[in-house]
Amino acid sequence: MIVCYLRSSSAGTMEFCEMKYFFQYVLGYKDKTNKKAVLGTIVHRALQILGDKKLAMSRGEDKVVNDDLIDLTFERCDDIDYIVKLCFDYYAEVEKGEVVLEDKDLRTCTNWTYKAISHKNGELDPRNQDIFATEQYFDIEIKKDWAKYDYEVGGKKLSGYLSIKGTVDVIAKEGEKYFQILDYKTGKRLNWATGEEKTHDDLHKDTQLLLYYYALKNLYPDYSFYVSIYYINAGGVFDVVFDEKDYNKAENMLRKKFQQIRNNEKPKQLSPDHSHWKCKYLCKFSEIDKETGKSTCQMFNDRIQLHGIGEVTAKYANIDRIAKYGQGGGRLEGAND
Repeated sequence: MIVCYLRSSSAGTMEFCEMKYFFQYVLGYKDKTNKKAVLGTIVHRALQILGDKKLAMSRGEDKVVNDDLIDLTFERCDDIDYIVKLCFDYYAEVEKGEVVLEDKDLRTCTNWTYKAISHKNGELDPRNQDIFATEQYFDIEIKKDWAKYDYEVGGKKLSGYLSIKGTVDVIAKEGEKYFQILDYKTGKRLNWATGEEKTHDDLHKDTQLLLYYYALKNLYPDYSFYVSIYYINAGGVFDVVFDEKDYNKAENMLRKKFQQIRNNEKPKQLSPDHSHWKCKYLCKFSEIDKETGKSTCQMFNDRIQLHGIGEVTAKYANIDRIAKYGQGGGRLEGAND
């Protein structure tokens, strides 16, 4: 399969179901929107506003402005009910037609936000932290021999170096050269590929946390880090301390995942007959088409078996989209940037 970049969601999807990875990250098909994920996004956005207030204050500004949604006085930022409703209304409009958000969902988001900022007397309320950055995006090429790729799709060549992408919720300063990387989670503390609850030992091997550490160490090489993953509704805060040996561990993990995906020419279905509950409730590619009596998943599995993954990719993938996703890790010959 084609792989130009890795992010925690793509790696997690590959562990969850190889065929779903193929649909989402090779062909570029969109899966169904999950309401719980939307509620989590609303809470994340509300907490970001609180962090942005702290940043604005540190810069001597008198309000928070960062996009078309946010243009708020500091007083408004402190009105938790108001900012949650603001974010709720925004995403209700964005997701219209995909999910229906109700009054009870607004109450849920409001309760989760208050819960997040109240933990240990407000210790993790962004307004009480020394905020360095909120929603820190990264897109980093790994310019090493093992990360180089060359693909040919539909007669066009795609080449470059693997990149890692993602967004860190909060980076807070804990000292002159020490950062806390904070990630909020509103869902359960589970490995969604296995269904098992994550322990502290599991978190030290967690793909997302290792990827974040590797990325931030590349962005800020002179700083040391620890990662706090905050399960707002599932156990509170878990701190994971990384050191130099974990940098090599993270790179080895990325190399293995890159090679695993790149060498996969027959992605497996989680459940060929879609009897698994995750197929039934979490994946639109398993929905049965009334005319054919087969799901998208089953039809594409048949096509791959018959024609090979290269031909299927060339026919059904949005090649320009692959190139765009690969920028900072990939260029399509002849494509416009």
